[in-house]
Amino acid sequence: MPATRRASVSTAHFDKAYRARTDPWGTLHKAYEREKFADTASLLPAGRFGSALEIGCGVGALTRLLAPHCDALLATDCSAAAIEQARGNCADLDGVSFATLRVPEDLAEGEADLDLVVMSEVGYYLSDADLHLAARRIHARLRPGGHLLLAHWVHEGSEGVVTGRGVHEAFRAVPGTVRVAGRDASRYGETYRLDLLRRDTP
Repeated sequence: MPATRRASVSTAHFDKAYRARTDPWGTLHKAYEREKFADTASLLPAGRFGSALEIGCGVGALTRLLAPHCDALLATDCSAAAIEQARGNCADLDGVSFATLRVPEDLAEGEADLDLVVMSEVGYYLSDADLHLAARRIHARLRPGGHLLLAHWVHEGSEGVVTGRGVHEAFRAVPGTVRVAGRDASRYGETYRLDLLRRDTP
């Protein structure tokens, strides 16, 4: 079994990447990324979400696909440099705001006030302890019946990194979580995991 990372990847690591290059992971123009994000958004249930949170928005590629489904979407990233790019790329979108947020420490344990949380390509940068804490805090912030949409690249055997499937297993293990839909999908020789989860109603 692959070892888990001892410490979460630092904010400085991501700030350095985003300040060195515009869209360092090519999320706005790579065919794989664009198709993966479209596939991710297609898993959203029908209807609109009153209050939504995107964790790890990067430069806003997935944000653009989520915004039409939400009355209010808060797109966040731990990197202020990423948020600068996302704000510029999504300036034309209504109902979208941006903020720096690092999970789990900046995710308040307040009242359940969210209808949707989306977390894409973030979980495996967290230590095992931070991942499980993030899973519990995100679950607590969802209203009963609220949804969590997860998308992570599947990479097995990378030393010191939680696997994509391991990330999803951590979220699915939170008591009161119902799996609505999920699948593995492949594009251009790369595989990613999608899961739509729901906070169970009392």
